[in-house]
Amino acid sequence: MKERKVVIKNDFGEKLVGLETEPLTKKEKYPTVILVHGFGVTKTEDGMFDDLANNLAKNEFMVYRFDFSGCGESEGNYSETSLSKLKSDLSKILDFVKSHSKVNSSKVGIHAQSLGTATTVALEPDIQCLVMTGSISHPKQVVSELYGDGYHPEGISTRTKSNGMVTTIKPQFWEDFKNYNLLESIKKINCPILFIHGSKDDMVPISETEAYFKNANRPKEKVIIKGADHGLEPYRNEMYKIAINWFRKYL
Repeated sequence: MKERKVVIKNDFGEKLVGLETEPLTKKEKYPTVILVHGFGVTKTEDGMFDDLANNLAKNEFMVYRFDFSGCGESEGNYSETSLSKLKSDLSKILDFVKSHSKVNSSKVGIHAQSLGTATTVALEPDIQCLVMTGSISHPKQVVSELYGDGYHPEGISTRTKSNGMVTTIKPQFWEDFKNYNLLESIKKINCPILFIHGSKDDMVPISETEAYFKNANRPKEKVIIKGADHGLEPYRNEMYKIAINWFRKYL
């Protein structure tokens, strides 16, 4: 596959940096998958999205993965993010991808992970296929619990991850969630949706995925991977196969 860096600007004039992965098989236009990362991480998703992009490209999909503003190589201050800003970034990314000359705009799907699922559902995107892993349907509740004693909704919330990385969030992040009812939003997404969750996810309870699944339109499917954690370790290869089969079926 061929990989190149792409840069677009969001509604705030900030550069969003992404990677475009093109299959080696030559086609005039490709079915395409956008990978949407989660909270406070980057477009690599700790290697998950790098591997997934390569696997998708081997199956003749064009793939895009971007850093949201304030993450990775993209411009911006992540402490000032919100679901609305993430949604706005994703809207720009989707428009860019659909307008690409090598992308079949009638065959575009999204694979979202963790808070990326909330971002995707909030956008209610016009796409043909969706895969959601480690889904979050009540983001304020789930993320605030991750912050524990560092949760200060009217001040500065700080969370230190196991790898030492610190994620700082200002009050607008929590306040903005009141503008969304994601269980209502998912009812407005009219494409096939596959939900995948690890049985040993200790960050996001399976009930978050089940709430989405209950409200999602058909066709839909739910897969619980036994023994997998929030990042689908140590069964990522199993997840890749399940997700790619879904994209092959519906794109």
